[in-house]
Amino acid sequence: MNAKVDKLHNYTVIARLDDAIPLNTEEWVATERLLNQVSEFVPMSMLNALTEAIITYADDQARRGYILGQEDLVAELKKKASKIA
Repeated sequence: MNAKVDKLHNYTVIARLDDAIPLNTEEWVATERLLNQVSEFVPMSMLNALTEAIITYADDQARRGYILGQEDLVAELKKKASKIA
């Protein structure tokens, strides 16, 4: 695939995940609470960089999980189709 197609595919996956996964979960509330406590001792620029790193990591893991799930689904459908044929 070329870079433009890859970028569009990643955007489509991210949009799907954003629509399907709630952002305000118990896990995020706990993380946000800890970040707020840490903000009393850490410069805001460092805290913003940390938050961005967490978000980027989580987005990448969700994207990879989604793609892996789609690949598994395709493999399973191919296996079922070959049994029928």
